[in-house]
Amino acid sequence: MNLSKLPAGFGLSYRNDGLNIDIQSDGEGGVNVTATADSTGRQVTVNRTETDHRIRDETVSNEVKETRPGVQGWLTGTALILLGIFFIWQLIKYYLSKH
Repeated sequence: MNLSKLPAGFGLSYRNDGLNIDIQSDGEGGVNVTATADSTGRQVTVNRTETDHRIRDETVSNEVKETRPGVQGWLTGTALILLGIFFIWQLIKYYLSKH
């Protein structure tokens, strides 16, 4: 029996030869245990809280991250464009000089 899930005040009691043990739910996921002995008149109270709840992060992210080319990308692109212009210029010069 899982007492921690019961409403506050519900629980079990055990009595045997002057020893009384009461276990009650505190209504917040824990239990209160009280033990008394008739012969000594003393009372011992122990509060212990246990939970069996697990929290998992089940969020799904569909974010699209935009990236921009860095300096290296710009330099590479610029160098390729200049190289292409240079070759086209050389081809134009070659064909104009032959004809």
